[in-house]
Amino acid sequence: MGSSISCFDGAVPRSPRTAPRRTPSQRRGEDTVVVLLDATELVLAERGFAATTTNHIADAAGVSIGTLYHYFPSKESLIEAVVHRMWARELEVLVRHGAALAEGPLDDAVRAIVRDLVAVVAERRELYRRWYAEASHLGRLDEGLEMTSRAVAAVHAAFARRASELRPPDLAFAADLVVKMALAMVRTGARDYEREIASGKLATELSDMIVRYLLRSP
Repeated sequence: MGSSISCFDGAVPRSPRTAPRRTPSQRRGEDTVVVLLDATELVLAERGFAATTTNHIADAAGVSIGTLYHYFPSKESLIEAVVHRMWARELEVLVRHGAALAEGPLDDAVRAIVRDLVAVVAERRELYRRWYAEASHLGRLDEGLEMTSRAVAAVHAAFARRASELRPPDLAFAADLVVKMALAMVRTGARDYEREIASGKLATELSDMIVRYLLRSP
């Protein structure tokens, strides 16, 4: 059974539900959700948004369609959960490098962050490409903004520790700009820069751009 929504003549079509039906309360339920999300990633990357159905996802996950619907009401809800997991992986990279960004050589820290962000995208490039090109409406804005705000706060705190080295006078704006530029470029890279991702050129060029923006001239 697919997840498309049909309507009768004269009826107003309803948008598919995207919120999960329930949050798993036991380890077994959590494991099932992970399996479903992993399967959604594979099917979306292979088939694309329009051709993906909940039957395809259930088959790839090795669960019944009833089990799938126990946790998620539609393919849109599954894909949205996958998108939020993608964003969480990006946030983890930015937060994990916070100490190095605050205390180590700035150019090394920036290059490590950008390299790891590009690696996150490279590992699932086709998934990112499908989402960005075909299903970018999925992913709750409030959740995305909250994750971005956490990343910006971590980067801003790191910049504040080394303000004397940095060129921008407004470090809050600089942190916001750097985080959003890095995320936008690596996500766009999944669609536009396949060769540059594979060769490392995207990571190198983006790192150089950020370092030149941040550091004072010698």
